[in-house]
Amino acid sequence: MDRERVYRFLSLLAKTGFIKDKDINSIIEKMEQNEDPIEALIRLGVLSEEQITTFFKQQIPSRVVERIDVNSIPAEVLNILPRNIIEKYKVIPFKVNKDRIYIYTFNPYNQDIINELRFITKMQVVPYYAPLSVIVKALEELFPKVTEILEEIPAAEITIENIGGEISLEEAIASAEAAPIVKLANLIIYEAVRRGASDIHIEPQEHRVIIRFRVDGVLRIYKDFPSSVKDGLITRVKIMAGMDISEKRKPQDGRIRVSIQGKKIDLRVNTVPTVYGEKIVMRIQEAEKYLKVKLEDLGFEPDELQKYRKAIWKPWGMILVSGPTGSGKTTTLYASLMERNTPDINIMTVEDPVEVAIPGINQVQVNERIGLTFANVLRAFLRQDPDIILVGEVRDSETAEIAIRASLTGHLVFSTIHANDAPTTVTRFVDMGIEPFLVGSSLILVVAQRLIRKLCPRCKEEAKLPKDVLLQLGLINDPSEEITIYKAREGGCEYCNNTGYKGRTAVHEILEVDEDIKTLIIRGANHDEIRKKAIEKGMRTLYQNGLIKVKRGLTSIEEVNRVLAV
Repeated sequence: MDRERVYRFLSLLAKTGFIKDKDINSIIEKMEQNEDPIEALIRLGVLSEEQITTFFKQQIPSRVVERIDVNSIPAEVLNILPRNIIEKYKVIPFKVNKDRIYIYTFNPYNQDIINELRFITKMQVVPYYAPLSVIVKALEELFPKVTEILEEIPAAEITIENIGGEISLEEAIASAEAAPIVKLANLIIYEAVRRGASDIHIEPQEHRVIIRFRVDGVLRIYKDFPSSVKDGLITRVKIMAGMDISEKRKPQDGRIRVSIQGKKIDLRVNTVPTVYGEKIVMRIQEAEKYLKVKLEDLGFEPDELQKYRKAIWKPWGMILVSGPTGSGKTTTLYASLMERNTPDINIMTVEDPVEVAIPGINQVQVNERIGLTFANVLRAFLRQDPDIILVGEVRDSETAEIAIRASLTGHLVFSTIHANDAPTTVTRFVDMGIEPFLVGSSLILVVAQRLIRKLCPRCKEEAKLPKDVLLQLGLINDPSEEITIYKAREGGCEYCNNTGYKGRTAVHEILEVDEDIKTLIIRGANHDEIRKKAIEKGMRTLYQNGLIKVKRGLTSIEEVNRVLAV
């Protein structure tokens, strides 16, 4: 701020009783070059941070925040301002609305900075006050110093159980000097597991590397590192996953097994070359969770669980689970196999890859490079006297036809397929070129599922919606009906990482293939006809099941609409 603006600002503080008129000139004389008056007031001990916050609460009460959730700031908004500007002026952009950019700053009255930001962004700048210490803490979270962040975790907390692949001489020499990078890779995995993340994204950008975690289905920025760590970090992860570190032009797949505080954790690793380097995604799988999960834990409504359990105990036929990637299909199938896993049953699976090794089950991993395809393994399975067969995914007509014929010759077959809902799953098989009479004769049950976030039990709030809205949403059928529904508290609490949600549950759409549905399939009915008949016979849609979870207080209508909007 220029001297005149500083004088006006200090005069306003004097006018409101926070400092004395006679001290203004003395404060100005003691200010360092280019120092903001608020920083000077705090440094000189004239005012405390609490007093300055009180001042702004009086001046701009609607624009004062005392906590900043850096994870809620979209990366594209943060990228609008160069990092050096953000750190130089201690300002944090957090929202953009048309031609306006909203920022957190410890001095919303510093017009010099506002003008410069307006020039850089070509947008109107709307400043919000946050205490200086809050701004500094947020900047440390957004742009941590690598040497400091590496001290956050003892090295003994995580051990890498297997590191695959041959390390080149050059890499061996480099790794001797790269102990911080080793620790950084360990820290990222450790923190992801500690926070309950399902995926880790390592994303190289032009001037930095962004680490994002997917927690409860939502991606959030964890840390932002300088680009100087990019090559070392990516190479380290590739070594851990047994990948070719010299190949940077093609996608690669690998696997890491780690032990964190005694827990066995598997990570499926994939790399994809981008314009700024290789992006890495690691999918986290905790073997113990898969082995302990039961069907009762998966969010089935009681009547639907009864239908599903009845189907998985049938001697033959096909059960399909559909949904997008990350919708919990594998968990549902593994829980089903665990329930049927007894010494008198021969269970065989063909997967790509094998997610978790289950004792007592014969699991085969696809390897197309040597001809070990789904179809070839399935043909071999039929000579292995199986009772139950799991096909990881039906990807082509050849696999679909063999799986269906297996189900028609006395085997119970489980599989997954990508489809939006249960009726569409049925017609997908016909679209693959499978004869409708084979599909109708083999299918016994189709499950479509999605994962939705559960409200935080410690901070959820009652959502007050008008009766006409409740009727429109389908939450009530009569205006006289009384229900209580809940929503996520804005900003959440510490228990839920300030998101308002904690954990996830599944919602299902279960289509029983009885004689009526079978007749429709055989005569080539489309998915709309199948859906209409299934609903007549009592099938609840994914959205209707989501509303049941809302009525029970497990989730919010906003979350159901986000995942299942029709």
